[in-house]
Amino acid sequence: MSMWQHVPIALLVLATALPAQFREVTTQIDTERLSVRERQELQGLEEAIRQFYLHSPWEDDVADLDMMLDMQLVVLSTVNIGNEIYYQAQILFNKRQDQVYFVRDATFPYSAGRSINFSPTFDPLASFLEFYGYIIIAAELDTYEVLAGTAYYTRASNLAATGENDPFVGRAWSSRVSLVERLISNQDMRRAKAYFYEALGIVAEKQPDAPALRQALGKFHTSVSTVVRRQGQERYLSIFLSGHAKETAEMLARAGMWRELDDMQVLNPDSDRIYRDFLKEKDR
Repeated sequence: MSMWQHVPIALLVLATALPAQFREVTTQIDTERLSVRERQELQGLEEAIRQFYLHSPWEDDVADLDMMLDMQLVVLSTVNIGNEIYYQAQILFNKRQDQVYFVRDATFPYSAGRSINFSPTFDPLASFLEFYGYIIIAAELDTYEVLAGTAYYTRASNLAATGENDPFVGRAWSSRVSLVERLISNQDMRRAKAYFYEALGIVAEKQPDAPALRQALGKFHTSVSTVVRRQGQERYLSIFLSGHAKETAEMLARAGMWRELDDMQVLNPDSDRIYRDFLKEKDR
């Protein structure tokens, strides 16, 4: 697959079929810290999570994003709340390139064979998965058009506010309120994603427009610089930049934007070796 194959396309309105935002989902669950009985109660959870992301009716008026998602769950302990066993876990969401979210304090009930259903009623597990689905979709939509993910961030924010009021798991949801506020308000980071994919789309054209490419890359560089100047090495921007470091370096070198390419070593030091390798082309 060509590195330029994924480029933004116009949003499609799907009138008759549910959108498939998630094309492939893998789940791994570590239950080594649990008793045999507690492990048995978690049978079916991996597949239930997969089915939730693959088949939930997210929205029927957005693009088919066709994303891949990996989840790793480490279940640490259990606690009895009422008549249910609640599992306490740490969870990693990974979109395989430019989105990673680590959750330290996920708490949810589950019993063997239970399905997880998309519902307007708050549920500690289904709503937790729904929240991160919204976050991931929002960030993906931001790559299609400037601030295009706002509606999904708003859905996540509303869900987090509801979860914060839950008597059993509300404390953990307070951190999710903070997360979505941090993401939705970081407009320079969000703009940088759109400008990056705008540049990627220009390069994918049969006859790329050089001035348009430089303009898109210039806006990308300015947005990234603004985030780093204000917030330092912001975690979620750094993940995005590292996931696309090679494409960024290749486009900047192609456009002859050597100063900006040199700056990327400071803006994204995790990938400085990639940028250095492309800078060597200038002296050849």
